Order: sequence, then C-alpha cells, then structure tokens
Amino acid sequence: MHPTDHRLHRRTPRGAALVLVLVALAIGLMMVATFLDGRRESVPVSVRISDAAQARRTAESGLELIVTSILASDDWIEEVAAGTLDAPFRIADGLCTARVLDATTNRLPTEGTLQIRIACTADIDGLAMIAEETFDVSPMIDRPLDLAFGETALLAESQIRLEDDAALLAWAGSDGGPSAPLVVGTLGGDPHDFEVTDTAITSGCEVVMVDARCYEMGEDPAGIRLLPDALPAIAAPTIPIAREGRTETPVVLDATPATDIDAPSIRIRAGTRILIEGDRILHSRGDFRIESGAAIEVARGTLVIDGDALVSIHDAEIAVAPAGRLLIRGGRELRIEDGGIGPTDATDRDALTSAGMLPVEVDPNPVNLTGGPGSTIVIEGDAMVTAVVIAPDSDVRVEDDVLLHGRIVADAIEIGGRAVVYAAPDDGRVVGLTSPQGPHRDDDGDLLPALQVADRTSVAAVDSIAEAIETPVVSLDESNLDTTQGWRKIPRSVRRAWRAAGLSAAERRIKRREWRLANRGDK
Repeated sequence: MHPTDHRLHRRTPRGAALVLVLVALAIGLMMVATFLDGRRESVPVSVRISDAAQARRTAESGLELIVTSILASDDWIEEVAAGTLDAPFRIADGLCTARVLDATTNRLPTEGTLQIRIACTADIDGLAMIAEETFDVSPMIDRPLDLAFGETALLAESQIRLEDDAALLAWAGSDGGPSAPLVVGTLGGDPHDFEVTDTAITSGCEVVMVDARCYEMGEDPAGIRLLPDALPAIAAPTIPIAREGRTETPVVLDATPATDIDAPSIRIRAGTRILIEGDRILHSRGDFRIESGAAIEVARGTLVIDGDALVSIHDAEIAVAPAGRLLIRGGRELRIEDGGIGPTDATDRDALTSAGMLPVEVDPNPVNLTGGPGSTIVIEGDAMVTAVVIAPDSDVRVEDDVLLHGRIVADAIEIGGRAVVYAAPDDGRVVGLTSPQGPHRDDDGDLLPALQVADRTSVAAVDSIAEAIETPVVSLDESNLDTTQGWRKIPRSVRRAWRAAGLSAAERRIKRREWRLANRGDK
C-alpha cells in the first residue's frame, strides 16, 4: 500500500454517543413534564366529574322529595299555584329548585290534571343537573269528563216545556250521522221543571239539573242527572250603545242608513233593501218594526237591531254573510213572525237537505237573539231562524210551524205547535262536553266509534270510552224519564209575579221549591 492511501478512508466521528445521551435525556425530561402537567389537570377534572355525579344524585333526591310532598298533601295543587314548591331548598351540598307542570298543557296543574311533569334542578358549585319524570295523578274533581253529556239544546233558569206536536232533535246534518244525546236542563236544580207532553217528540234527550242544592237529594228520579254545584252565571250578549245619530223624531228607513241611529222609534218599510258593510247600531227607544218584504244583508261588520220596547220582524229576511254578525234585542218583547233570519243561503226552506234540516256545517253562532229583564221572545208562523238565543232573563216561546236551528238559553222555554228545534253543538261553555272539538271527536268533528254505541252508559261501554280517549269517565245510568207524575206546573202568572217583585234567581228557586212542596200531588 502506498503510504499516502490512508487519506482515502474517513475517520470515526468522536462524541456521537454523548449526543444520543443528551437527546434521550431531553425526551425523558419532556415526558416527565407532560406527566406532571397532566396530573395537575386531572385533579380538577376528577373533581368536576364527582360534582356532576353528586349534583345528579342530589337532583334525583330532590325529585323524590317533591313527589313525596305531593303524595302527602291534599292541597298540593294550591301549593304549586302559590309557588310554595318553587322555593329553593338544600340537600347535602346542593341547592335544589323544582317545577311542577301539567304534562298535557305545560301549565300549572288544575283539579282536572291527569298527569304531571316534575323537574328538579340541583346546583353544586355552579354545576347544574336536572332530574325529570312524568307521573300520573288522580284528578281532584268528581267529574273529570262526563261522556253522557251531549249537545246542549235547551237551558233554562226555571222551566222547559215541550208540548203539542213540537219536536226537539239533534242537528245531525244531511248524512244523518251519529250525534250525542241532547241535553236539556234547568239552572234551578229541580228535575220536574222539564215537561214533555205525550205528543211531543224528542230524540236521545237527557235532562241535566245544573244546580241541585235546593232539591231533596234523597230522591233520584229516573233519567235525571243532579249536579250539586252551580254553573257560573250566563250573561246576555252585551249591547253596544250608539254614539251618533240621536234624533227626537221617529225614523222611517227605505234605504241603507249612512250612520248609527238612536231614535224614539224606527220602522223599516215593506220591500226595503238594506246592505250593511260595516258596524251599524240601530237603536229605538220605543218600538222597532221591520215590515213585510224587507230584506237586510249583513255583508261585513256587526248589525245591532235594538229596541227598548217591542221589536217586531214580520215576514222579513235578514241574511248574515260569513264576515258579518247580527244581534237583535227586544227590551220588552221580540216577536219574529214568518220570514227567515240566519246565515246567507240559509234563510228559507229551499236550503234544507233531504233530511229536512240545514247542512251541519252552517254556523248559527253569528246570529244572537236576546231580551231585557222580564221580556218575552216569540218566534211564530212559518219562520225559519238559525241563531243562538241567549236571553237568561226572558221567556222564550217557539210555536206554529217554526224551524229553529241553534239552541236556547232563557228563564223559561216553551216549544209548541208543530215547531221543530234542531240543536247545534255549542262551544262547551254552557254545560258538559259539547264542543265540536275535544277528545270525544276525531279530526273531522265526528264522534269516536267508541261513543257510537246504543248504550254508552254500560260498564263495558264506559271502559271502552275511557280507553279510547285515555281519560277517566263518569256516565249516567240509562233509564226512562217521567217528569210529570205527582207534580203540578207552576202557573206563568205566579212566576211573572215573582219576577215583577224583583226577586233574585236564588230567591225564585226557593219560591219554586216552596210552591211545589205546598202543591205536591195536585194535578
């Protein structure tokens, strides 16, 4: 080898092992630092996890405490309403708050509540956890839902009488579909205030006594439902006051009035055509007469026909469009003879279906008839009226060949002659479950199949109904009705004398009871 060949070979680097040791040491130091830092962070994380678990357990404990409080209290509904259960309370290291709501309405529970939802929130060091659960509860009211109630047809303060060849029927529509039993009743609470003569006709009629506190509860007449509590007072519609158009001379109309009218008397001439396209008040301080052949159309707004004395509508037509409303008040007497009053295209008998009644979709609610204290409302002749009569201080008489679609609330009601009253469903505010909407009807407004049985009051039927609508049910035992045996009708002159004496409704109820007890057995 040549002496200089050694320069062709690399020399082994010195210090490489030291570098590797230093790198390994740095990595080890980093791992130790990371471990120590993670250990520092894991301590509060574990504390928070422990707080969350404790807060959850505390919330669940608070929930159990609220449930126990409700089960132990007879007045828990009032306590919830008063906010007693909303007050914060401590369990261990947590601060709890609770909320109790009706699970169906998301509002505060009521006496008819069937299910409640309780939510308890527990807060521990700013960490909040919620425990929530839904519970079934027994309703606090005796009659949560009474499916034997039907469509409220007639409701009177003192007396209902169906006589001659008159008929009270359900407004079932052209298809003759199923309808709930009609409900007739008196606010006075005496079942013998409802009378049906042998020749009169009813279908599925049920009598409901709304306030039976003044009646001997020991007697249980067949087919009578006695309710121990009074309903809220039923008020007549509010009559607006004319703010303009006052005159001291009688007014005779032969065209549409341009303003409101307040006159000593008002007469709409025979053959007059009037179109109402906005709110209009026609007030007579004396008589108000609409003569034969007059025609009024309420296209929009509310027309008020108001007479302090007699309101007479003779063989005239008043039609109310969907955007309109009609309110008629007779201060001393309202008399409708012949003609037609009601929604547009439903004021004469040509609008009737083959079943003899208007289609069920016709709405009678936009037309209201009412009267002053002690007044009389008479519908007679060949009149066809589609309306709701709300006259709690008036006597109502429907006779001759009248066809009335709607319902009547009055002091006393008499239906005679060959008159036919088709009862329309109300909105449920009067008595019973009579609303077209509700758990007893499907989306189309028809009764559920479970209710379309011949005997809805049998145990099996009631169980089926309760299951179908998922609610407790109270129903009436089916039986026949005999309301006249051994009792005598109070003469109208006697009742008028009581009213003329200024007796209140409660005082008149007492008088009726005393009179009947004194005349019991007379015929």
